[in-house]
Amino acid sequence: MHVDHLLRMDRLDLSLVWGDETLLGQEIAGVTATDLEDPARFLQRGEVVLSGLVWWTPEGGPGRTDRFVSALREAGAVALLAGEETHGEVPRQLVDACRKFRVALIAVPPQTSFRAVTEAVYLRQWGDLSGRPGDHHALPENVRRDLDLALEGGAAAGELLDRAFAHLGAPACHLLTSSGRTVARTGGAPRLPAP
Repeated sequence: MHVDHLLRMDRLDLSLVWGDETLLGQEIAGVTATDLEDPARFLQRGEVVLSGLVWWTPEGGPGRTDRFVSALREAGAVALLAGEETHGEVPRQLVDACRKFRVALIAVPPQTSFRAVTEAVYLRQWGDLSGRPGDHHALPENVRRDLDLALEGGAAAGELLDRAFAHLGAPACHLLTSSGRTVARTGGAPRLPAP
């Protein structure tokens, strides 16, 4: 999945604030959400960074904004997805800093949750895994096509999981976050205790 794929997901209603074709063509390796003023030590190369911009104030000046964005650049983040809920819009200082340090900047409207963005990235990546070139695939071609259409149509994680495993007789299956939280489960799968 590349940065520009996020912009094409209509249900997320994201809008490009700044970024060129090269930046938008970068591959996304993961997602981190942070409002730390210096998030560098928590980031991994290739991630998009979601921020509600709680750390930003007009009084902080361009120095604070430059430090935040330069930390993203140095860590190898591929884009900043800035929430508009806190300030009503993406601050001009942030646009200038992203242009200066060449970090793609995308606005996340108040009606779009960070969870929806995170799930969209990971579900798309999961679907991409089954389409890698090679002699065999994790999923049959008809299942991959069905999942691609479902993703484009905004299917929820549970529906995608059901569709992915239906050809196997709908076994019990869970989709978990790295911390063990259940994102989705197939119809016959028992509830797991919270981590």
